[in-house]
Amino acid sequence: MQYLIIIRAVLALLPAVVEAVKVLEGAFPVAGQGAAKLAALRSIIEAAYNTVADATLSFEKLWPALQSAIGAVVSLANSTGLFKK
Repeated sequence: MQYLIIIRAVLALLPAVVEAVKVLEGAFPVAGQGAAKLAALRSIIEAAYNTVADATLSFEKLWPALQSAIGAVVSLANSTGLFKK
């Protein structure tokens, strides 16, 4: 049932992830730097996540699902014109 823990964690983090993506894109609106922005976002989220002493899930297990969610958020923002290319 670990998948339920992952789903709940991603959904709980989603509002913060959406905001973080917007902030990062606003601060660094350079096209073609998606990999660097994703790496920065991972570092930021991982640093915060690792300060939680009672986490039931390691960040390494959470990251693949979180990375997919970030990709979906960025794709939606790009397709709706939220992020200007």
